[in-house]
Amino acid sequence: MRIGIECGGTFTDLVVLDDSGAILATDKVFSTPADPAQAVVTALRELPDELVEGAELLHGSTVATNALLERKGGPIGLLVTRGFRDVVFLQRQDRRTMYDLKYRKPEPLVGRREIREVEERVDASGTVVRALDEDSVRTAVAALLESGVAAIAVSLLHSYTAPEHEQRVRALIAEMAPDLPVSVSSEVIREFREFERTTTTTVDAFIRGRVTEYIRNLEDAVGTLGVRSLQVMQSNGGIVPPAAVIARPVTMLLSGPAAGVSGAITAAGNAGFDGIVTMDMGGTSTDVAFVSGPRPTIATETAVDGLPVRVPLVDINTVGAGGGSIIAVDRGGLLTVGPESAGADPGPACYGRGGRRPTVTDANLVRGSIRAETKLAGRFALDREAAVAALAPIAERLDSTVEAVAEEAVRLANVAMANAIRVVSVEQGHELDGTTLLAYGGAGPLHAAAVADELGMRRVLIPPYSGLTSAYGLLTAGFRREFSRTWLVSDATDTTAADLRTVMAEMAKDAAEELAGQGVDAQGADHLWAADLRYRGQGFELPVPFDADGPLGPESLIADFHTAHARRFGHSDPGRTVQIVALRLTVEDRRPDLPLPHVIPSSDASGHTRLVEHGRAVTARFLHRDGIAPETAFDGPAVIEDASSTVLVPSGWRARVDVHTNLLLEKD
Repeated sequence: MRIGIECGGTFTDLVVLDDSGAILATDKVFSTPADPAQAVVTALRELPDELVEGAELLHGSTVATNALLERKGGPIGLLVTRGFRDVVFLQRQDRRTMYDLKYRKPEPLVGRREIREVEERVDASGTVVRALDEDSVRTAVAALLESGVAAIAVSLLHSYTAPEHEQRVRALIAEMAPDLPVSVSSEVIREFREFERTTTTTVDAFIRGRVTEYIRNLEDAVGTLGVRSLQVMQSNGGIVPPAAVIARPVTMLLSGPAAGVSGAITAAGNAGFDGIVTMDMGGTSTDVAFVSGPRPTIATETAVDGLPVRVPLVDINTVGAGGGSIIAVDRGGLLTVGPESAGADPGPACYGRGGRRPTVTDANLVRGSIRAETKLAGRFALDREAAVAALAPIAERLDSTVEAVAEEAVRLANVAMANAIRVVSVEQGHELDGTTLLAYGGAGPLHAAAVADELGMRRVLIPPYSGLTSAYGLLTAGFRREFSRTWLVSDATDTTAADLRTVMAEMAKDAAEELAGQGVDAQGADHLWAADLRYRGQGFELPVPFDADGPLGPESLIADFHTAHARRFGHSDPGRTVQIVALRLTVEDRRPDLPLPHVIPSSDASGHTRLVEHGRAVTARFLHRDGIAPETAFDGPAVIEDASSTVLVPSGWRARVDVHTNLLLEKD
């Protein structure tokens, strides 16, 4: 038995499937941000014992992201090469907001007093210029221990080419403080660019204590309930044993959203669509991704709280527009939505958990896209009067009606989500024509058609139990780990296929040894390769996949790079020199061949409901999702409910249920 549990900012979702794809059990409980493991245990305890005992638990969580965003970690120390103490403060010359006169660079995770220099120097070729002075290491570590650091990050100059000095520093730290967590840059990210590598290593050290404690406590807690094993989702969409996450906590930063993309890819493939945009709207935020083919697009870097984190991750763009996003009026008298969220505690006003500020969920309830009779997660009653009361002061301030404010707030949220989708699609050279918007999460299906309208998209796919797609995505994910190494070749034509195979063999050997040390049997796993290339003079590079079993050499890499550059930026320059910057290796097992969940017809609930649409009240059909037989079609406006989410079919859209019980919305 496989159980998928995904912890979001507002809700924790659970799915259990049997071998036929029938849903054996689902659950949606409020998340417990102070202790995320509590919600996991609560959800498991609500299951029958026979489903839990001996089961494999697959888990995704925002615990690493929250630890970083809330700066709840550390304090940490940092060891650097003499002369490079201020790298994390100097950062880069670019700025996130060009015209903000009050802009301040993001604060590093380590204070200057906790950054200590050691005597050593390696050049970019890996040649030792100055041998490691072990006494300087002992002195620096002693000072950090005296200051009370909870972990130490080590990032020495050019250690990506020669990691021996960092390995020796770690050994010296272990002699002085055997139980102190240590993050070493040549293991966290074996790539050049000192600022990004150092910052990523400090992130790994900063969240290490909290992630380690969480994973170990969770492992113990679910073990007492009879769970046989625990697997954890990483940011790259693959699952790994707990030991692998504890060894490199930074890989868990986008664990939850990556699970949703995995489930969306499976659902889209089953429905016959390969070009999709995923839209996961939960209680706190919306995560979007562009996917073409059976695998998600993997990015090599993201920014969390303004800090660059250079680890492989599903290319997801997140915007602060969720069901719990706060509706307010700014100083200029304009309506705003998010990014502040009511979260799980107290939640939207209509939840009756003490919330008083209006949210997008309150707005949907007021305008009728969520019915007042609806029970959240099938069991929690909603309070429409509380939602109206929360929105009333804003309506009075704007000299408007509560319904008009609600509709305008929903429209603002839709625009924010549409803009987020443009970032991962058209701004990266991908066309939206012919693609399908696949919506899930508790609130995604409510907004999907309107967001598609904003983007000129004409088709929306909503899978069965769409509010639980991220939890189901955990069940569909396979093992996946990413490895990289900087390999600078000033002119790609100066290398050969033999040179390339030599570096590939070294990387494959190192990867196998690391995985074996974490208890992972990677025998028979697929090896996927890519090279980072750029034109000489460019500051950043593009990843170019290549087939290790096909024609291997600089000519094919260069040709593929020109094509990728033209697709991404609209132009290429075949006459310019191309450089190789890094090689990347992905080790993955094939995704489990699991049956998809499907809706079993069991209800005939239907009727009509009142809906505010384009400033006027209209009568919409109401249907329960398990009361719609396959191949049934009908026109909007309509509101369709199940225990995990609500679907809104606006006027001008037509809905159809396919043979797999997916709901397909098409622009009329």
